[in-house]
Amino acid sequence: MSRLTFEERNQNNYVRHVEVSLEMINKYKNLLPGELINIWQTMGFGIFEDGFLQLVNPDEFEFVFEYIDKLLEPSVVFGVTALGDLLIWEGNENWTIAPDEGNRVKIINIRKCQSRALNSMKGTLDVFFDDYFIAHKEYFDSKAFLEIKDKLSQLQYGQCYGYIPALSLGGKASNNNLAVIEAKAYLHIIGQAVGKIIDLG
Repeated sequence: MSRLTFEERNQNNYVRHVEVSLEMINKYKNLLPGELINIWQTMGFGIFEDGFLQLVNPDEFEFVFEYIDKLLEPSVVFGVTALGDLLIWEGNENWTIAPDEGNRVKIINIRKCQSRALNSMKGTLDVFFDDYFIAHKEYFDSKAFLEIKDKLSQLQYGQCYGYIPALSLGGKASNNNLAVIEAKAYLHIIGQAVGKIIDLG
C-alpha cells in the first residue's frame, strides 16, 4: 500500500491560517521547491501534521538570521515545529563555495542550539514531507510534543510549546516547564540570550 502524500494526509485535518498571495508565490517560486509552492497554493499557510508543523510566511521569519549564520543562499524559513524548531530550505547559489551542498532541508533545534541538514533528502522536499513526517518523527526530537500535546492547550497559528525558562537561560528540559508561547517571541528570547543560536564563525 502506497503512503499518502502530504496533501492527502492533511486534507481533512489541517487549519488554514491564510491563503498565500500570488505576489508571495511569484517571489519564491524560483527559490523554493515546486512541492512546497504547490502546497502553498492549495493549502496556504497553516497548521499541519496533527499540530506538529506550521507552514509559515518566510518574510515574517527573516529576523532569525540575526541569530543563525547562513551557509548557503537562499536560506528560507518555511516551517516551525510545535516545539519552536525551524525548518529552513537551503538553496545553492553559493555553488563555488560549496558545490556539493545545498538544495536541502535544514532543521534548527532552537531548544538545544543545534542544526542538522538532511543531505539524504537533497532536492526532494516531497520525500521530506511524505516520508520523514511518517517514518522518522524521532528525527525531529519530538518526544516532548507527543507527551504533552493532549495535556496543554492546542496551539494556535504562531504559537509553540516552549520551555519556561528557555533551556539556554538555564531552564530544565522537563515537560512540566513547557507552556504555550508566541513562537517569534520565543525565538527572539533564545537568540538574544545566546547571541547566536547557530554560529558558523
